[in-house]
Amino acid sequence: MIELLRDSELDALKSEEKEAFRRKQEAFKRYRDAKERTDEAYEVMQRAWEELRIARDEMNREYEALQQAKEYNREVWDEYGRIRDYNNSRIETLRYEADCEHQMMKDCFERASDAYNYGDKADASLYSAEGHEHKDRRDELNAEIGALIQEIRDAKENAKWRAPKVDSSVFYRAKEAFNNAKARHESAKERFKYLKEERNRLKAELDSAKGEHARLKERLRQRLEEVKAKRQHERDRILDKAGVRYSERKDAKVVKKSDGTTQIYHGGIGKGDGLGHGHVALDQFGNKIYDRDAFEKHGSQNYTDSQNSRGGWTQIQRGTIDGHEVTFRQGIGVNSGQTLISDGHISGKQFDRHHSHYGDNDKSRYPDEPDRIEDSSRHKNDDAYTGPGH
Repeated sequence: MIELLRDSELDALKSEEKEAFRRKQEAFKRYRDAKERTDEAYEVMQRAWEELRIARDEMNREYEALQQAKEYNREVWDEYGRIRDYNNSRIETLRYEADCEHQMMKDCFERASDAYNYGDKADASLYSAEGHEHKDRRDELNAEIGALIQEIRDAKENAKWRAPKVDSSVFYRAKEAFNNAKARHESAKERFKYLKEERNRLKAELDSAKGEHARLKERLRQRLEEVKAKRQHERDRILDKAGVRYSERKDAKVVKKSDGTTQIYHGGIGKGDGLGHGHVALDQFGNKIYDRDAFEKHGSQNYTDSQNSRGGWTQIQRGTIDGHEVTFRQGIGVNSGQTLISDGHISGKQFDRHHSHYGDNDKSRYPDEPDRIEDSSRHKNDDAYTGPGH
């Protein structure tokens, strides 16, 4: 049994959406792999660029060293000259300051001697201390002068023995290393460019697949809403015919059987077909043939007409026809003379889903159909029974 009929357009859209999703996933995998390859190539190119930069810097340093060696001698003596000129200027200034300190020392000592002779020992002590301060300052200046003079001498001696040493082989080795690094970088750059173009192409394919999937997903959503609305409308129509209360409609269960009848279960505990549920049956034309409210007794009183006028079927039976196993039900009431039959000994659910229908047609209800049900447009293709007489 099935609760709702399938929608072919919805099923087709689901299949298309599923296939579009598969294509999108495959496109994503191809793009992801290409991106990983491109990222790896980019890292290789960056490492090659760093090696090239280092080699270029090394070559430039060696080139500068080679050029600087030619002027090295001049620079050494220029440096000596700067030291000499600066120090001589400083020495001249310091000598003047040292002479001043010496003269002030002499004046202080003379004043100290005079004060002592006059019996002014306090002033004599002050002048003597001041004289010693000038003496210490003079000695410091003379020491600094001596150091500057020695620095000039050392610079001169250093300039004498320093000489330029030109070794061009170091520069040419650095140049060769630069050219090799440049070739590696160019190769890595070309590979990155190729993989980047491939990645961009696959990205475009992925974007296209995403767009197609999004479009189909939206179409599927719209169709699903339409089908839901249609099915809700059909459900409401069935529940209206069944007379189910609005308070019980949310959980009501609607089941359409293969024999064309519609079964409605409602009002049960916890769910529509739960304990104590009510039961309404509609025939294939939408006529109510059974109506039992929730928590009411089962029985023939729930049929809308008498059993003979409504028609019905015996319980499922199993047997053989000339050795051919069959499962069948025989008609009663207005269905008298009709048979529902299927090959094999099968379960009730299997039988309800698939059986063949035989018997005289009710011409009062189906005047345009053949005399026999098995020849009618509805049942002429029944194939559940293949035994004798089929």
